[in-house]
Amino acid sequence: MDAMQNQFSFTRSARRLTRAGRAGLLGSVAAVAFLTSPALAQDQGTLRVLTMNTWGDQFRNDLDAIKDVFVNGNYDIIAFQELRNEQYLSGLQQILRDEGLGEYAFIKQGDTGVLSRVGGDFATNTQGDSVAYQTAQPGGGMPDTVVGSVHLDYRDPSQTRLNEVRGITEWAKSTGGPVILTGDWNAGDTSERGLHRASQQKLILQNYLYSGNSFYETLLGEYAVDADAMQDFIDANRGAWLSLDDIPDDLFADETYPVEHNTPVTLNLLKKDFILLHGADRENFEPHEFDDGVTTWPSAGEDDTNTWPSWDRVRIDHFLASRPFGKWYKVIDAADDAYTGTLDQVDVTEDGTPYADHELVAHDLRWVGPKLETYDEAGDEQTRLVWSDEATTFDESGGEFVLSRNNMRDDVYLGQIADENGEPVLDWLTTEEKKTLLDCTTDDPRLQAAVAEYCIDDHSFIGETLVTAGGTVVVTEDAALGDADATLRLDNGGLAVEGAQMGTLDREISLEGTGGWLDIRDAAAAVTTEQDISGTGALSKRGAGALIVAGDTTYTGETTVDGGALIVNGSTAASALTTVNDGARLGGTGTTGNLAIAQGGTLGAGNSIGTLSVAGDLSFAEGSTFEIEANAAGEADRVDVTGAVDIQGGSTVVVAEGGNYLPFTSYEVLTAGGGISGTFDGVTSSLAFLDAGLTYGDTSLTLELDRNDTAFDSVASTRNGRAAARALEPLGMGNPLFDSVVMLGEASADEAFEEMSGELHAATMGALAEQSAAVTDMAASKLRDTRDGAETGVQFWFEGYGAGADIDGDDTREVSRSAYGTLFGANAKLESGLTFGFASGFGQGEASLDGLRGESETDDLHFALTAGQRFGATAVSLGASYTRSQVSTWRDVSFTGFDETLKADYDADTTQVFAELSHRFTLGTTMLEPFGGLSHVRVKTDGASESGGDAALRVEDSEFEASFATLGLRAESAFDAGTTPLRLSGALAWRHVLDASDPEADLAFAGGSAFSVTGTGLAEDAVEIGLGVAMDLSDRAVLSVGYDGAFGDDGQSNAVNLGVQMRF
Repeated sequence: MDAMQNQFSFTRSARRLTRAGRAGLLGSVAAVAFLTSPALAQDQGTLRVLTMNTWGDQFRNDLDAIKDVFVNGNYDIIAFQELRNEQYLSGLQQILRDEGLGEYAFIKQGDTGVLSRVGGDFATNTQGDSVAYQTAQPGGGMPDTVVGSVHLDYRDPSQTRLNEVRGITEWAKSTGGPVILTGDWNAGDTSERGLHRASQQKLILQNYLYSGNSFYETLLGEYAVDADAMQDFIDANRGAWLSLDDIPDDLFADETYPVEHNTPVTLNLLKKDFILLHGADRENFEPHEFDDGVTTWPSAGEDDTNTWPSWDRVRIDHFLASRPFGKWYKVIDAADDAYTGTLDQVDVTEDGTPYADHELVAHDLRWVGPKLETYDEAGDEQTRLVWSDEATTFDESGGEFVLSRNNMRDDVYLGQIADENGEPVLDWLTTEEKKTLLDCTTDDPRLQAAVAEYCIDDHSFIGETLVTAGGTVVVTEDAALGDADATLRLDNGGLAVEGAQMGTLDREISLEGTGGWLDIRDAAAAVTTEQDISGTGALSKRGAGALIVAGDTTYTGETTVDGGALIVNGSTAASALTTVNDGARLGGTGTTGNLAIAQGGTLGAGNSIGTLSVAGDLSFAEGSTFEIEANAAGEADRVDVTGAVDIQGGSTVVVAEGGNYLPFTSYEVLTAGGGISGTFDGVTSSLAFLDAGLTYGDTSLTLELDRNDTAFDSVASTRNGRAAARALEPLGMGNPLFDSVVMLGEASADEAFEEMSGELHAATMGALAEQSAAVTDMAASKLRDTRDGAETGVQFWFEGYGAGADIDGDDTREVSRSAYGTLFGANAKLESGLTFGFASGFGQGEASLDGLRGESETDDLHFALTAGQRFGATAVSLGASYTRSQVSTWRDVSFTGFDETLKADYDADTTQVFAELSHRFTLGTTMLEPFGGLSHVRVKTDGASESGGDAALRVEDSEFEASFATLGLRAESAFDAGTTPLRLSGALAWRHVLDASDPEADLAFAGGSAFSVTGTGLAEDAVEIGLGVAMDLSDRAVLSVGYDGAFGDDGQSNAVNLGVQMRF
């Protein structure tokens, strides 16, 4: 803060008790701190920096009175603001020299200055505002860093500060390296001028009444709890000087989130290009308490002198580090170090006089990034990232460094995401959300623009990256290494790729000294490099993922594949020798130099089917593998060797599952200009229906495949799979579906037969039967309501329903069913008690099979007829229902080398009849009714032909019938809820299928004979539960809601319904 004493009358009256207490603490802390003070920066790889606003050189004539903080703090660099001359700089320079703390030098620009014992040049900036700075050279793994002192404009409106920030930011960017700026920014973090207590807001009103300050008028409008009450008070007291006690307390409330004109626009703008470095003493979203260890203005000793209405207690002395380097500076203040953080306990003289109206702030800053070096390239100065044992965190990190553009910052709240003027842009957030820190890892689509702007740093400053001393740089994206012209240099060092999202490594790689490694860690990752890999060093491919060399490389060192896969689609022919070690593989369609497949290594040419060239010799060690894939066109993986091929005993050829093989075909898989010596021990294959053999020539190796005598159905594990397999096999070679299956292994063939069986069509009939039972139950329930009611006449009703079920099958797939719709009905009760009912409605249903991709969907039209008669306590109900359904099915048949989606449309008819006998017992207002019933359902589906491919089936007309019996007990109780009559009902029953059988569908492949498959039908035994509540809306209207569930060993179903009945 500056010039406040010129605008208002400040009193130097002290809080003597407070000052004395802090002064007493100072003595004891000072002795301990001096004994444990840190070493110089170059010894520790840290910088210890202090910032101080001198309050206009307050102690310029008595620096000895304040020297303890500087001596005991043992700071490397001290930044000053509000310097009127150089007395602080030159005086403290001499004091610190005399104390043996080093040789300090200084510079002053405007009212800012820097005093430093760290080597490096001093300079000044005037772009935006005066900045005195040093390009410090701390050593110890830390890069050359600009450390500058800043003092921004102090006035209420922020526009001047914003203009200063824009200029300073442009200057900082032009330095080309790390910049740390500290000082008096005259702007807070969570608010521009401090979150105001209600008492401070009263001070604004007090001043406005007699001054008419327009900015204060704006603030009052924003702070007012009741705008009308505020205006009435202003109108009644305008021009008057009131004491604070004269102003009602209830006009204001504490500010816990900044009002519009207290938004921290200055820091908001700074955070676009800088990261706020902070310790535990960070501002919260609440007004500051006195001497809370966070406030820096006013200092605790000067707290009672603050009569500037629009500024409350606030932290305005900050440390900021420029992006992209800011993420590599960490505040490491020790918790027991009184000379770091906010120095509110030690920045007073022995008599308790504060050093300034600001608290002093200091931090230990550690560089945790790579070493930065500069080098000249074609006359331009470039930056080199070096990860080596000279880096500050090399040993403690085990030699690994995660290089990421994501700075993972923790200094930006969501409410501080701002435009080019520092004004917040996420105005749709709630206040609590605005107080939430931006998570740089969030996948919330609403915040991706903010993450990109605030979290993702620009790494185009990187000219090249050198990894050495056995270290590894870890990345998740190529852009972390800089632009595509930034070379990656490996000299006994490596690059590791984490995750599977990085697809390319788009830069030249230079292998120097002993060379290095590329570690693709995720098994699902495939990283392609197209630029040159140069140098004389060796290359090791590590990790479970794949490295794809798509360009022509020139490095001459040896290549080892120590994990995952090396896919050579370009050329590594200049490499002296490529060795594929245990657990690794080499493939591709490019060219290698001399190639050795070690024990446990695999050679599999091509990307799928292709030819790999070897410009030299090829050897297969004992225990190595040569993997081959072929297709029905007579093409196969092939390796062409210009030199000799040496096959040692114990090596094998593996025929890969998933090819498109043609039985009774010969495939040339290996040629050698220098001849072939030795033989493979044999051929192994996971193919279920083909046998493989090898034929050796002087310069070639040929693979032959023949159909064996394994029957298709012998590998199928289910009844339906076996049925489909038996139907398919007679179609023979030349049938596309047969040709696809004959090339599969056992497990894949088993799954293929299951997928092509068409079980969905049978399961759909079971789903239709279940839907019919639900419709009948609803119609019967409404009939009972009319039959058992006291009044005769006609009753109209409608009811919406929704149901879902999961039912296990017997050697069939679990079926998931759902249905929903609406029924409309009318019931008529005659004087004799005989009751008739009719219902109609519409609905939709769905059915799918667990583990199989497909679904049937039905559009249903329902009809039901019911009749009932009560004979005293005994009642009889009869009924029938009919549903006409339009069925649409789709299912995927997808296995290795085959993928089809098959569709069919056909009609289905479902009929059901039922009869029920019940007897009622009445106990007060409760009714108990045992009942028993019989039902029979019949489902008939029309024939149809699937479309969509070679696995399409012809679906024949099919029928499914089932009978079931139900025994149970119903209960109902009536009572009044206030003035509203309610009836609660419940039912518990056992349902048993009398002729337990599963629905069956007759199907056939094109050109094949028919086969039958079964689907999951009705649960054989189930406990049924019903719950309902009915409420009289009027004398003639009833609202009802109910739940029905069925639970058994085979699965469960659940249904809800909502209906209205009207009596006439």
